[in-house]
Amino acid sequence: MGELTLGIVSLIPFLLIGVGILKTRIGMHWVTLFAMVVTAFLSLLWKSDISVILVSFVEGAVMALIPIIWVILAAVFTYFISLRTGAMEVIKSFLNNITESRHTQAVLIAFCFGGFLESVAGFGTAVAIPTGMLVSIGFDPIKAAVISLVANSVPVAFGALGLPVIVLSNLVKEPLEELTRYVALQLIPFSLVIPPLVVIISNGGIRGAGESLRDALLIGFIFTLTQTLVAFFIGPELVAVLGSIVSLLVVVIINHLRRPNPFMKKILVPVINYLILLVLIVLSRVVFPGYLSEHFVITLSIVDHKIKIDYLTTPGTLLLISSVVGSIFQGANLKTILSALVETLQKIKWSALTIVSIVVLAKVMGNTGMIISTALLISALSGNVYPLFAPLIGAIGTFITGSDTSSNILLGALQKETAKNLGFDPVWISASNTSGATAGKMISPQSIAVASSAVGLQGQEKQIVSATLPICLAYSLAMGVYVLIVSLLRM
Repeated sequence: MGELTLGIVSLIPFLLIGVGILKTRIGMHWVTLFAMVVTAFLSLLWKSDISVILVSFVEGAVMALIPIIWVILAAVFTYFISLRTGAMEVIKSFLNNITESRHTQAVLIAFCFGGFLESVAGFGTAVAIPTGMLVSIGFDPIKAAVISLVANSVPVAFGALGLPVIVLSNLVKEPLEELTRYVALQLIPFSLVIPPLVVIISNGGIRGAGESLRDALLIGFIFTLTQTLVAFFIGPELVAVLGSIVSLLVVVIINHLRRPNPFMKKILVPVINYLILLVLIVLSRVVFPGYLSEHFVITLSIVDHKIKIDYLTTPGTLLLISSVVGSIFQGANLKTILSALVETLQKIKWSALTIVSIVVLAKVMGNTGMIISTALLISALSGNVYPLFAPLIGAIGTFITGSDTSSNILLGALQKETAKNLGFDPVWISASNTSGATAGKMISPQSIAVASSAVGLQGQEKQIVSATLPICLAYSLAMGVYVLIVSLLRM
């Protein structure tokens, strides 16, 4: 079978998922499960050994459990326990007293606070927790999910302490410093635009959103300036962390000077779990990374593959520890903690099936060469305007895998080689995979499953996708135009 035909066939899993979610009433968990089975059979066309497919199933299932489902469980548990202890009410009151505008509150929760969660934990926390918080202050659940998904875009590139860019650098063998700067440059227009876009979505349009738009523009400017400076002069690890924290603090301080916030002195205990999380992240990733990763890892051997499970420093474990410890400070007892845990397990069961299916599907496509055939088809059709589609390829990778890091693993090397063959700057194009992948988070089945499970929207995912898909496509196209123009100027 020719490469072109294989490329076309490799699109079938994407089509099955897209059509199944958008055009049928079948639950997302059944759609993705069916797509996973079909993908396994299709992969035989790539002359795949059965053992490769079986290993892909095991790898996918393990990766789905840790870190993804594990961190979703921890994130949803964090939300439920904060409701039981009253911490969420204090946070809500604190945000209400920063500004009376719900639209500005949406930016603070979904973009600033969500960006912080993405930067220190990732893997669903930045969607699950903000979605729940938005519902708690009165937002419609579907609108809350859409806002969180759109906001969880720009911060993803440097999520989990810069992991996507660090992994990309290791894969494409290009300088980390240069990749970090290029990704930050590519994200500048979008980090400026996303906060005002959140306001527009929240408000249902521009009319009447003047003050909130001004706040959003300020937040976008502070975030962008901080992110760019950190990327250029410090490195990838703290780009999203400082961008989110600084932009949030600026708005808090400005508004506190205008109108003192009576909850300023009361906010420490309700957010203590997040402070504990930040300390644990710094200890595990910065202070003791080598020791912990060496002594607290389980290695599974399957055929000639080795799967490492980092059970202690994975974001889910750190978030769960911080949430349990924090809830004790907030007055929770063992009965309250167990009650929240049981409710969490009930809430995420169907989302867990969706995630296992989609990660296994991604592993099969990656290990058998299917995903490369998809990207090769796009590059063959695009020719000299390939940079226009490079971010879209990154977005497709995230759509399938649910992760910017995984998109880089699958497609980073391909982006570099294609750029070299066509005479474009390989570092700039490689960086665009990470930047474009941020768009794919808006429509990733994993992210949508996280958002829907956080506020009980199972079965209504189609409405969420219908709202986020046009934004994702516009985002990808705009970034493609930007990447193409710069690529042509640099030739």
